[in-house]
Amino acid sequence: MAATATINEATQALTVSSNLLPSPVSSGTFPNNDNPNSIVEHDWDWTFQYRGGTFGTTRVFDDNTWTQDGFIRSINISVNDLNNFTGGTPNIQAGDEVLFDFGDIKRRYIFRGTTFTSIAGEFWLATDQRIDIIMEDSGTGLNGTYTYHDQRNGRSNTPLGTIGVTGNGVMIFNPSGGTSMNPPSGFNWVAAGDTPFVEFGEDSCAGHPQEQGIYHYDDADFLDCWKSNSTMASYNDYYGATQYNGNNIRHPDGHSKIIGIAFDGFPIYGPYAYDQSWDSLSGTRVMRTSYSVKATETPGRPDYGNDTDNPPAGALMQDWEYVEATGDLDIHNGRFCVTPEYPNGTYAYFVTVDQTDVSITKFPYILGLQSRETLTAPENNGSNPVQQGGDGGDGGGVTSTLQIALQPANVSVNANQTATFTISAQILPEDGPISYQWYRSTDGGYAFAAVTGATTNTYAVTALAYMTGYRYRCRIAGPVGGEAATNSPLDSQAAVLTVTGSGDGGSLANRFDSTQSTMDSTQQTFDGT
Repeated sequence: MAATATINEATQALTVSSNLLPSPVSSGTFPNNDNPNSIVEHDWDWTFQYRGGTFGTTRVFDDNTWTQDGFIRSINISVNDLNNFTGGTPNIQAGDEVLFDFGDIKRRYIFRGTTFTSIAGEFWLATDQRIDIIMEDSGTGLNGTYTYHDQRNGRSNTPLGTIGVTGNGVMIFNPSGGTSMNPPSGFNWVAAGDTPFVEFGEDSCAGHPQEQGIYHYDDADFLDCWKSNSTMASYNDYYGATQYNGNNIRHPDGHSKIIGIAFDGFPIYGPYAYDQSWDSLSGTRVMRTSYSVKATETPGRPDYGNDTDNPPAGALMQDWEYVEATGDLDIHNGRFCVTPEYPNGTYAYFVTVDQTDVSITKFPYILGLQSRETLTAPENNGSNPVQQGGDGGDGGGVTSTLQIALQPANVSVNANQTATFTISAQILPEDGPISYQWYRSTDGGYAFAAVTGATTNTYAVTALAYMTGYRYRCRIAGPVGGEAATNSPLDSQAAVLTVTGSGDGGSLANRFDSTQSTMDSTQQTFDGT
């Protein structure tokens, strides 16, 4: 088969291996009149963090309690919490969608900044010490605890090239054609959809190879190929065991199956989802994109027309914009919801198609112009050219590169409990031994110092109350005993430790207690002569 996948249950590091060919789905003839490239088989694998069944990065305020009076659910925030909402580049900005998990309900709410709102599903910074959330239902005297999941790791522009991999091991590319085929200066062609203004020689399954011979999809037109003649039904049990009215890409209840995984770790579903995000019994329908063509041309763009000098509206990537609340999906082309695979909820992407004709795909097709979390896409689109020279050769050395598959994650624990930080890394194209050294910052990340003895891929520390806000990162190097990788040493991202509760404040050796310190003046003399 074209692809296999394995997951480390402890770290949720997912490794996908593929030859990058569409088998069992057939491909067209390449080169052809519109595409001079040939399909090349690749020996490809990639490891990245899998986030299916999660909502992305989980955050906590200093106080995780809430109270409700009427339709307003209030959360007290500290001075540190306030920094999330204010400043030059706040972590949570007006218009951001934030998922709050109150235990009794899970719902996403839109932040409106300091502007008062009375609309259910929105929240605002009522004072410097409080946010108010407008609930769908009234209540009095209600209280409890919560977690929330924000976009702090979001706002990453979806890059050109690879953004994910499909269930049969074919790469998913950004829908942009980049600067291929001479678009107007400063603009990029849309390389996807049923009627792109430029042609890249796509076959009947909407796939085509790029310069390195990597066969890929730019949109979801390939789903029709997957359904025809039960092509994917013969691929594995996931696609073959169940179906919806003859469609093996949908579950028996009508919800789409997972058709791929984005390189930020979230699953990609077909176009059908539950009508109500958190109700699996609400029926299914086609998800609506919130992207639309701009009513007026982007400054510097040629006028809307019907030729290369004046391309039609929608032919260029810059013609499109996200318009909040005009569809079911957010700026990333996804949503928080329950799915058949994740009955407790997940964040997921959905491919977008025309509401009346599902055979017509709609911009942005798979992922939006920004990804939910940062995409960890393979370098060079995952192309691994065959190295020459063979065993024992002196001129065929392989240039190796360190890759961090799983970055250290923020940790929140109660005082006096163990906090564990983990990093997963590899050396490509040929793995080898890696050295590890953990570093700690006590000043908010300004300076880091090596932690003595912390030389494995995990670091565990007893979290004391005063350590909240400490940051930990790992420096990796390798291959040990061989020629160093081109980017060795490599530092990971810094993970933040949050300590809840006071515990006993730590031992006397780790704090200053004036009752434990004395000065004996009788031992001091001053001779003025």
